[in-house]
Amino acid sequence: MVYLWIFSGLLLLLILWSSLEQRILVKSEYIIQARKESLTEEINFVVLSDLHNKKIGKNNRVLIKKILDQNPDFVIIAGDLVTKRKPCYPSNAYDLIKELSDYYPIFYGYGNHEQSFEDMSKDPNKDEFLYEAWCKYKNKLLDLGVHLLDNKSIIIQSSNNKLTITGLSLPMDYYRKGKLAKLEQDEITNKIGKRSKEGYQILIAHNPMYFKEYIGWRADLVLSGHVHGGLVRLPFIGGVISPQVRLFPKYDAGLFSEQGYNMVVSRGLGTHSYMPRFFNPPQLLVIKIKPS
Repeated sequence: MVYLWIFSGLLLLLILWSSLEQRILVKSEYIIQARKESLTEEINFVVLSDLHNKKIGKNNRVLIKKILDQNPDFVIIAGDLVTKRKPCYPSNAYDLIKELSDYYPIFYGYGNHEQSFEDMSKDPNKDEFLYEAWCKYKNKLLDLGVHLLDNKSIIIQSSNNKLTITGLSLPMDYYRKGKLAKLEQDEITNKIGKRSKEGYQILIAHNPMYFKEYIGWRADLVLSGHVHGGLVRLPFIGGVISPQVRLFPKYDAGLFSEQGYNMVVSRGLGTHSYMPRFFNPPQLLVIKIKPS
């Protein structure tokens, strides 16, 4: 009986700790050196990922203030601001984007939760209420001027700079639990075309497990999330488990570089489905790309 009480007490303490930790917001800054001649002016932006409709501070004031303090050129969303099986509109995700859109251009790439809503259009047994809320959410974002990069690209060009931002939306097969599905280069190209030979290319690709395939497409910088930092983070080890139930995922959080290409993986801002966060507070990414 004593052990049961001890176990119950520890479990309650862990739940309380996880709840308190999710109220803390940390900023992580990464400086990326652009390859030669791909960029001539510094770019500064923030990345939001895996909010899952959570709030950080009353009416998101803590998160919004932290973003405003960075004075970014724009905001990139790397997927999963919403949560499947919950209405997208009205929602905290929409309220956050609405306020941020008054200050910055916003480029929104899809995660698996947005993709789940998109797939409803093909399901004859779909939840009409949720699907209608998703459609309304998208239309409202377009009204705000948000760029929805669902297998689309946008080019930002100044007198000396050419920056292309592309959103890659992968089917749900690439998010299933268990063995990782193989992603062919042809499938990437069929969805988003070939990358431009000029300028700097950012690819928003929610699932980081396909980093090698993304750099095979020649993305200069990949922005991902999905793994939630591995849920539980241990010193010197990193993330413990991914949402796809893969232990010690290779690409859990932070900066990864191969062959001169880079990927930054966000630990995310929220959680869903009772998934905990331990030693893994919500994270705002700040990225600066400097010309070579």
